Amino acid sequence: LRWTPNTITILSMVVGLVAAGFFIPGSWEYALIGALLFQLSVIIDCCDGEVARLTFAESKFGQVLDIWADNVVHIAIFAGIACGAYLQGPWEQTLLPLILGASAVLANLVSLLLVNAARRLRSRQRDWRRLTERERQKIEFMLGNVANRDFSVVVLLGAGAGFLHWFLALAAIGSWFFVMSMAWLLRRNRTSRA
Repeated sequence: LRWTPNTITILSMVVGLVAAGFFIPGSWEYALIGALLFQLSVIIDCCDGEVARLTFAESKFGQVLDIWADNVVHIAIFAGIACGAYLQGPWEQTLLPLILGASAVLANLVSLLLVNAARRLRSRQRDWRRLTERERQKIEFMLGNVANRDFSVVVLLGAGAGFLHWFLALAAIGSWFFVMSMAWLLRRNRTSRA
């Protein structure tokens, strides 16, 4: 197959969106299928950048497409899990899973903006050097280790154990800790420029 990196990105997004749909019914079996498909989506997503580098087809558009496709999938996964938790489980027919889902989705959107701001900052060497070495390391750590799709493994474990509602609660709360931490680091950059 002669697939372009962008085609692989779109395939990853489609598989991720299908995965999100499997969380909606709220049953253990469908959630497990959704989690396995989400894991497949993540594996496919890891290939687009490699193909781009190996075929010298890296592009700014491809990078932007990849970031947005990843976040569309994340939002759909959070929404799907929230719907499933609303329809079945210990929080069935209560507003709690919908509130948690909305919180996770909103935090994901704010995180996307902050991660993009951090990447722009990193690309502006003059501003980047104004930060202390420790601040630069913290931003790099957050971009490399926190702002990624490793949570797909936690989704898989949560689905297998039947604890996706607790994953949703942790995601809704934990995402805001990421937002606050990244906002604080970026705020430091703004105050150091003033």
